[in-house]
Amino acid sequence: MASTSKEAKAELSKVLLGKDVKALLDMPAYKDGLDLYVDPKVNKRLDDRGLDLKDLAKYLKEKGVGVERDEWVTITDVKVDSDRVEVHLGGGGEGRGASKNASKKGAGFKRAGGSRINFRYGRDLTDADIQIKAFLPILARVVDTSRIQEKLDQQNVPPEFKSAIEEKKIVEGMTYQMALLSAGEPDQKKVDDSTDDNLHETWYYMKAGHRWVVRFLNGKVVKVQIF
Repeated sequence: MASTSKEAKAELSKVLLGKDVKALLDMPAYKDGLDLYVDPKVNKRLDDRGLDLKDLAKYLKEKGVGVERDEWVTITDVKVDSDRVEVHLGGGGEGRGASKNASKKGAGFKRAGGSRINFRYGRDLTDADIQIKAFLPILARVVDTSRIQEKLDQQNVPPEFKSAIEEKKIVEGMTYQMALLSAGEPDQKKVDDSTDDNLHETWYYMKAGHRWVVRFLNGKVVKVQIF
């Protein structure tokens, strides 16, 4: 029988707990939470994310909104059951005034207490299901996970580049991803004409009144100029 280990559960919680995510839709303010079926094919009423939008609209009307669309909220608990993963946002829908006496409030009323998402697999979970690389794309169906991914990317940066990223500098030898972690998306990207088989690319930034010109060769920084 498939099952998840304590170590895998602990690792998932370690990565997610205390991290901020941004809701991609309104979520109901009640402790039963929002159901997301990992395999949307199990029910024709589900959309491609695995959500029953008719039920969601009903719960938002009856219970109010615990987490608003585009709201950044903290993951406050992670629970792994035999066939589902619960992710609690801002208290998990059990906070002050979350679901109690909800009928006294109008449709869509925003209340404290957060919400939660129940990721339902419809089968026994395995350690592979709750590895962060497998779970994060599923979580990303309903919340923006970019801040979590950024943290993970930073952990994988070689030590010699970590201080440069912390100082928001781009230095020779960095990859595209390291440059993005350090300085964000450039104002302009240009693939340079070349007579050889190598990929030459230049990124341009405007920062604090200075123009940065960052040149890449086959995906790594080979020259940085600041004017």
